[in-house]
Amino acid sequence: MQIHWCHTDWLTDDERSDLERRMLQLAQEGRDDLIDIRIIGRPSQHHRNKGHEVAITCEARGREIVAVRQSHEIGRALHDAFDAFRSQVRSMRKKRREHAARALSSLEPAARADDPVEPESA
Repeated sequence: MQIHWCHTDWLTDDERSDLERRMLQLAQEGRDDLIDIRIIGRPSQHHRNKGHEVAITCEARGREIVAVRQSHEIGRALHDAFDAFRSQVRSMRKKRREHAARALSSLEPAARADDPVEPESA
């Protein structure tokens, strides 16, 4: 997994390290499903909102995840964007697990109690 930082001069080294650590922890929960992450910080483009906007985009296996949050404080926008991103990643993984379980259960023959069990011959 690679993390790319765009227009994030406002982040301190400690904040960047903390966020990278949290991203790596999230990535390790899912066995290499997160491929490429971009974190972009910029002034909000909304004409009424004079705050900041943080966007986290991620190329995941078979899907793109985007989390964008705005706030008057750049740190709050970053925190909220990461929380939204983490929620989307966990939701994607849950759906994939459920889909895999359904696919696996449809392939296995249903064992019935009235079926005789044949002993194995040596």
